[in-house]
Amino acid sequence: MRKSLKSHAEFVFVDAPYLTESATEQDVAESGGSTASEGRTWWQWTDLDPGTRPSRAASYTGWSASQETIHAALEQNWPVDGILGFSQGATAAALYLSHASRGGNNINIPRWAVLIGGFMPRDGSYAAVIKETAPLQQRSLHVTGEKDELVPTERSEELWKSFEEKYRTVYSHGGAHMVPTCSGEFKKAMVKFLDEVKAVVVTQL
Repeated sequence: MRKSLKSHAEFVFVDAPYLTESATEQDVAESGGSTASEGRTWWQWTDLDPGTRPSRAASYTGWSASQETIHAALEQNWPVDGILGFSQGATAAALYLSHASRGGNNINIPRWAVLIGGFMPRDGSYAAVIKETAPLQQRSLHVTGEKDELVPTERSEELWKSFEEKYRTVYSHGGAHMVPTCSGEFKKAMVKFLDEVKAVVVTQL
């Protein structure tokens, strides 16, 4: 994606603060992570039934460290126009925007978000943060996979409905739980979105 969009955006990558332990890709995605191969997560979780797979996380801990990690990355690289995340990273991005919109961070808030395979947190206290600040006013692009069995479209929909309807765009691809290859129709959708948010920023200057 970085190479495909190099003329439209500069990417800064941020690592989640926690390492995952011996979890399958399905476990991590269901519990809120991204992929087992990446080995990192934005929060730690407790299974309702540790003997059941995939895991059904109900209790999350550790968000404060993640919030500080994202805040520090934005502060170090500011100005930052937008925030992009996949799977748990998408949910973490929404959580951060929700906290920031309540004035919890002394920094400007990114103007847009691209959330790929995101979902509303299973932990009710985490979900409440997003719901209480909805609708978020960032322009947003929400990407969902028609064959995504880990985070089905209805779970992503619950998250994208927490963003202002008139500012949000939904893009559906034919794949599973993945970041689509940035080519063809998906690249067109990304470029269109980035051009639109860039135009809005220019008019507001």
